[in-house]
Amino acid sequence: MPLTQNPIVEWPPELQHLLTGIQVAAGGDGKRYGRIDLDIDPETLFHLNDFEARVRHRQVRIRTADSTRCLVGEMNALVGLGAATEPTKHGSRVRISFHDLLDDDCVDRSPPM
Repeated sequence: MPLTQNPIVEWPPELQHLLTGIQVAAGGDGKRYGRIDLDIDPETLFHLNDFEARVRHRQVRIRTADSTRCLVGEMNALVGLGAATEPTKHGSRVRISFHDLLDDDCVDRSPPM
């Protein structure tokens, strides 16, 4: 099934706090990407890896903190950046990133399951 026919997957609400402060920029080709580097605990790392594996090659809808604006793009594989900056509170530092970000109206148009 082509990417455009796959239903868009919502970023999990329980992981929404991880995207606070995500930086969105445009590359040389004009396509937008977003990324954020952060410290996380082992349980959150597990949930992020699980989510990333389920949405591979599918579009993900991410919402702004106030949920008034949405972006849709593909999630890249998590990148491990080494030890956490505060190792007493977190296990590791990772980069969460998305490519080919497009504006979205936050409306789910997928058929009910």
